[in-house]
Amino acid sequence: MRAIKRIVLFVLVLLFTISFTWITEAKSLKIGYVTMMMAADSNNRAYNAFKSIAHKKGWKVFLTDSAGDIVKMSEGITNYVAQKVDVIVVVCGEIEPIKGGLEAAKKANIPVFSMDTGVDREGVVVMNATSNCWEMGALVASHIVDRLHGEGNVCIIGMPTLYVHRYRVDTAKAVFNSADNPGIKILAEEAVTVANWEKGSYDIMRNWITKYGNKIDAVFGTWDGIGWGCSKAIADAGFTKKDMFVMSIDGTVQTYDMIRKGEPFVGVVAQNFEGWSKVTADAIDKIVVQGKPASSIVPESRIVYVPYKWIDSTNVPPAGASAGSVFK
Repeated sequence: MRAIKRIVLFVLVLLFTISFTWITEAKSLKIGYVTMMMAADSNNRAYNAFKSIAHKKGWKVFLTDSAGDIVKMSEGITNYVAQKVDVIVVVCGEIEPIKGGLEAAKKANIPVFSMDTGVDREGVVVMNATSNCWEMGALVASHIVDRLHGEGNVCIIGMPTLYVHRYRVDTAKAVFNSADNPGIKILAEEAVTVANWEKGSYDIMRNWITKYGNKIDAVFGTWDGIGWGCSKAIADAGFTKKDMFVMSIDGTVQTYDMIRKGEPFVGVVAQNFEGWSKVTADAIDKIVVQGKPASSIVPESRIVYVPYKWIDSTNVPPAGASAGSVFK
């Protein structure tokens, strides 16, 4: 009888030890976080939100800021593989340039989760949390067409080095070029890069104003940074939002401030960057920590779209509110 009791006690102690070890390991999860450019609001907000969630869960997050150099993102992934982290998170990149890093992660059996980066055909990326860029491009374009009442000249500035910007331009142009919008004309289209977007967008807009003057009615920028430069160039040239206006995608404190002040930047699709992080952290917790099969958590596409919101003068948040407050 004593022998049986000892065996039962041993099993209970063993189970407790295993459970305690599992919980300890879960709390000490090491995550390598590679982001495109912390200077961008999207990257900054997503990281801060993810770090906050990770801290509450007891996870350690190590950050690599690629400072706008997509090649460094692949190097960052490879470095974290060498450091033997438990999970790698990649933010605001693109699959093709980081394939070397993904291959290294695959060989090391380290799961990769992405935000606004896409998924690979090989299945290394477990999930991509993002906003639907096809939809957002079309939504901004439809607001431009509506504000122009179907008549006007539109200019476009994109950033084609990243797929999310290409998607937005593609669907925006589909709306502008629709047979149902015969009065809309794309007057000009140019692009900036991750490196020159700030000065580039301003200079492009000034050149357009010099060339076309008040023939320009609206400008579509694929993200807020482009919108800031265009709006400033319009104002510096002596025009107001009644002459020509700007719309874009992201939703930042600076953009909301410009909308409140009545500057040429009049509307934006606000993305829920904090929402990306919550979806990603939840998936990591369920798949990596709890051990649930990815197929029960992630859709077959491996892409999870986080809702966004249209913001203009009718619903812009008050001064002092955080950019993410529109989703609370």
